[in-house]
Amino acid sequence: MSPSSVQDLSGSRLRIFLFMAWRNLWRYPVRSLLTVCALSGGLAMVIFNASLMTGMTRQMVVYATEVSTGHIQVHRQAFADDQDLYATLPWPWLEAIEADFPQLHVAPRLYAAGLASTTETSTGVMIRAVDAERERAVTRMLGQVRQGEVALGVIDETEQGIARYGVAVGAQLARNMRLAPGDELVLVTQAADGSIGNALFVVTAVLNPMELNFDRMGVVMSLEAYRQLMFLEEGFHELAILLDDLDQLEAIQMALQDKLALLEQQTPLDEWGGPVQVRNWKELNPAVSEMLAVSNSMTLIIGLIIVALASLGMLNTMLMAVHERTREFGILMAIGMKKHWLLVMVLLEALCLSLLSAVIGALLGSWLGLRMEDTGIDFSDMMPDGYDWGGIIFEPVMKGWLEPSHVLYASLMMIVVALLASLIPSWRSIRLKPVEAMR
Repeated sequence: MSPSSVQDLSGSRLRIFLFMAWRNLWRYPVRSLLTVCALSGGLAMVIFNASLMTGMTRQMVVYATEVSTGHIQVHRQAFADDQDLYATLPWPWLEAIEADFPQLHVAPRLYAAGLASTTETSTGVMIRAVDAERERAVTRMLGQVRQGEVALGVIDETEQGIARYGVAVGAQLARNMRLAPGDELVLVTQAADGSIGNALFVVTAVLNPMELNFDRMGVVMSLEAYRQLMFLEEGFHELAILLDDLDQLEAIQMALQDKLALLEQQTPLDEWGGPVQVRNWKELNPAVSEMLAVSNSMTLIIGLIIVALASLGMLNTMLMAVHERTREFGILMAIGMKKHWLLVMVLLEALCLSLLSAVIGALLGSWLGLRMEDTGIDFSDMMPDGYDWGGIIFEPVMKGWLEPSHVLYASLMMIVVALLASLIPSWRSIRLKPVEAMR
């Protein structure tokens, strides 16, 4: 017999056994349907969980970068360690970075500690000065408004002709000090020249919670208002940077380090401020970074557990099928069927069940994942101000994100695990002896 004839015969047998396997499944339709429900339900839960985990990690990345931190930050060592007021970077460096890296969005910031007072109360605050136009290109901080409208320029003048600037405050600070847009706020601090800096400001906006410390103590003002309050002209404390392509994070970070090293050679910095540090968001928020690192492993482990439990239904179904058809298998072997074809027939039954379950489960899981993208799970009744993780406050609406690769991998995992579970009854079927099986 020629090789092509052998192949045609094998293919014909395989088609016959596939037809028989499909027919055999529906000898006991209730049992088969229960198995399909268990497998497809388990697969749908795996896809739903993967969608939820992916959406949560994407949400964490967005809040850890685009809301207030940026993808990369540049500081002096002394400022990163102790918030040293005098550990600044020269203003010409900002122009040099913008000229050499036109693809980046950069925003300088200045910081100080101070005392905020109203007619009723006072508390310590953390002052953050920003360039409003550049800041809006880098983060969403000035767009996270709960009350009012962010206006950091000159609002009006006092009777003595002194300009009053607008400021935005954190939500918890506003709650503690009973502040609302339009209220006056006095800031007192020690200026860079050693004098006591003080000024009267107008609250123009209350910001949504973004960072835990900033929400309790944060006051945002313009760079011009900061200079008048602090008398600090030499430079800026922090440079926040946003990338258009996050895949270039490490490459851009290394290029920035080389550029800043060259600038430091051309314009040496003072010694007490320490070296310049270029850190990405993963280094700035290690808790979030570690959570992202384990999320894929968690998704895989949870998926395997769910699918393995659901596959117990497959194991039970196939064991019952083999047990009930012991006499049938004995007759087939007695009339000449090879044991490996018997094994193929049992495995094809398991494959048909798995494929049917995979289609139903993938459709159901994809529908649940897409619904999670649109609506999400709203925890705002329990956590109206969001929840804190690693010092960052996330919104209380947890949304999913469905990736086609997760649907494919989860379906393949379910089919493989189900087939592995069916190996036990399949192996039992080929160990039968025709004489004993026909009794």
